[in-house]
Amino acid sequence: GVIYATTRAAVRGYHAEDPEWANMGQGAPETGPIEGAPPRNFDLHISPDEIEYAPNTGILELREKVATYYNHLYRQGKSSQYTAANVCIVPGGRAGITRIMAVMGSTQVGYFNPDYTAYEQALGLFQRITPSVYLH
Repeated sequence: GVIYATTRAAVRGYHAEDPEWANMGQGAPETGPIEGAPPRNFDLHISPDEIEYAPNTGILELREKVATYYNHLYRQGKSSQYTAANVCIVPGGRAGITRIMAVMGSTQVGYFNPDYTAYEQALGLFQRITPSVYLH
């Protein structure tokens, strides 16, 4: 996975600040200045009142927007429409995977390896889940 590849690259001289290298494995966007682009504002001020944990399923307004977006893309003309109750916003892959696994009954789940390293870790937490690794 990503940790393995990044560690191997570091042995060969990789570090994030080196423009000769690119990290293609973590989905990290380019965040520095872009040549020829207008300057960006990197200042962010957050009120202490806003620094709280979100609800486990995500903020209701965001879940409603996601449901509306999916209905627009995939559910036009269908009698069944998604609502906020059908949407869960999670803070990352591991949280999402473990929440899904927690509600599943005894089942077999397949995943590709090497791939997202959290699959193996998350699947190993649940005894009623039988992970099946597919190599590619």
